[in-house]
Amino acid sequence: MRALPDDQPWVFDLVSPDDARRAAALARHEALLAEALMSRQRADDLRVRHGHNRPAENTVRRRLDLTLDGLISAFRRAEDPAVRDHYAPYAVLFLRWEERFLPELKKSWICSPWTTKDAVLRDFTRGGVPAEQEPALAELIVAALRRPYRCKDWRYAGLLRHVTPPAERLAELDDDRAGFARHVLAHPELTITRFSYDRWRAARG
Repeated sequence: MRALPDDQPWVFDLVSPDDARRAAALARHEALLAEALMSRQRADDLRVRHGHNRPAENTVRRRLDLTLDGLISAFRRAEDPAVRDHYAPYAVLFLRWEERFLPELKKSWICSPWTTKDAVLRDFTRGGVPAEQEPALAELIVAALRRPYRCKDWRYAGLLRHVTPPAERLAELDDDRAGFARHVLAHPELTITRFSYDRWRAARG
């Protein structure tokens, strides 16, 4: 069984409004990812020459566990609710990073950020939202409704079965996506898929 990664409080500076603090966090994040990629290349080389090399793979994982990627992975694979709650702020942090500083995230993430976003939102929808994270996710839902649609934003609709943004914040929005959010809140029995919004619009004519 893999050991759980240690907390890395510095990662919260990835969304700092202070440019210098955010730049320092980005530099640290990118350096750790570069080390992980170098370790991965060494592991691949050893595999070609000698077959599977588990110690080298473990080195890759230890490097990634020092980054936000490792902390999100811990959230997603947690079976103990207390462990899941502990790592949930890092999953929310990723969504904040995507919301506030998307170009920096896209430049600095080890895989497609949309894949991670999809996985994080799916896990919150299926596994529930810790009470401490509800206000932050409510703000992220409203932010997603306010901006032009981004890849995987439809997943936020599924969160509405766990998180209800303040009614006055939704009332400020009068476009179709906000109307769909109110529809989902009024019908908690709905199963949300990526086609739900288009079907709702078509039904309204």
